[in-house]
Amino acid sequence: MAMPIERDRPRAHLVVDDFFPPAALEVIFREVRSLERKMKPGLVRDVGHDGQSVFFENERRKNKAVWIHDPSKTLRLFRDRFWSPPMLEAFANAREPLFQIIPNCRAPHLQVSAYMTGDHYDFHEDEGAGVNLTAIVFLASRPEKVRGGDLVLAYGGEETTVRFRHNRLVVFPSKTLHRVTRVRVDSKDVHDARLSLQCWLTYGEEPRRAKARAPEADRPTFLLSEEPIIAVAQALVDSSATADQSPEELYWGAFYLSRILSSNLRFLVEAAGCEFVGPIRIRRGETLDVLARARHDGSPLTIGFQLRGPEVGPSEALGLFVEKGRGRSVSLARKQLPAGADEETTVAILRRLLVAKGTTA
Repeated sequence: MAMPIERDRPRAHLVVDDFFPPAALEVIFREVRSLERKMKPGLVRDVGHDGQSVFFENERRKNKAVWIHDPSKTLRLFRDRFWSPPMLEAFANAREPLFQIIPNCRAPHLQVSAYMTGDHYDFHEDEGAGVNLTAIVFLASRPEKVRGGDLVLAYGGEETTVRFRHNRLVVFPSKTLHRVTRVRVDSKDVHDARLSLQCWLTYGEEPRRAKARAPEADRPTFLLSEEPIIAVAQALVDSSATADQSPEELYWGAFYLSRILSSNLRFLVEAAGCEFVGPIRIRRGETLDVLARARHDGSPLTIGFQLRGPEVGPSEALGLFVEKGRGRSVSLARKQLPAGADEETTVAILRRLLVAKGTTA
C-alpha cells in the first residue's frame, strides 16, 4: 500500500494507491462475480412530497449496483485495511479535521458498482443519516481494458479529477459534489467492468472493534482538544461571529458540540463513577455549555463542557465544570482542559472537580 496523499483542492481528499494486497483482491473479485446476477440498475435519491427519501432510476446514473453486508468477506477486508495501522496514522496526521475522526467512524456496509461502456454518474452529493465521509476503491480485473471512469470532485466553483486507477482508494467529505465520467470498456465481458466499492462512513464505533468493547453506540473520539475543530465551534459562542463562517464551518462547529462533546460527556460522567441522569443540553451565555444532570454519591449535580468564544485561542477554550446545589446556592468548580487531553487525563480532572469546593454564584 502506498503512502496516503492528502490534497486540499477543490476540497480536502485523500488518495491511496495499491490499497488492497493481491491476495485480498482475489477474494474480492470472486465475491463480486458471485453477485453479478443480483446487480440492479443504480438508483438516485430524492425527497418525496412527504419528506421521505425515494429512490428511482434516472439518466443521471447509468451503472449497476448491489449492496453487501456482514458477513461479506469483501466488507471484512475493506474494514481491516481501512483501519490498519498505516491508515490510522495517516488519518491522525491529516490536516483536515474531518479525516481525524475516521478512527471512530464505522463502515456498516459497502455498495459495489459496475460500469460498462457508456455508463456514468452525473454530479451528486452523498446523503444519509449520519453520513460524513465517502470512501471509494476503484477496481478492474483487467485495468488495461478500461478507459474513463474518472472521479471528478467539485467545490466552490473549482473542479479536480482523480484518474481511474485499479486499486486506488479516494476518501472525501460526502457533501462534496462528485461525478464519474463516461466509461469505455474494450470488452463485452461483464467480468471486465470498471468497478468501485463505495462506503459511506458514519460516526460511531467501527463494527469489528465494537464487539471487543462495551456496547456503546457512540464511543467518544477524544478529539476534545483538537484545535482546528474547536476553532470553528468557538464562533458559535458569539452569534455575530457566525456571519463570517461558511456552511461547512457551521456544520463542523455544530458537529463538535452535538456529537463529539455530547458523546464524550456521557462517557466521562459514567467513567468518573457518577450516575448519568440527562438529558444532554446546550446552554448559551457568555460561554457555550454542553451539560447534563447527574448524581454523585446520591447528590444531584450538573456536569458539562464549557466552550469559550474567539476571544481566546483554541488551546484555552475548552474546560470541564461541575455545578452543585440549586438557585442562589449553586457552587461552580471549573478546570481548563489541557491541549491534547486524553481519556485518562480528562476523567482524572472530572474526579477532582467532583470533590473540589467551588465558587458560590
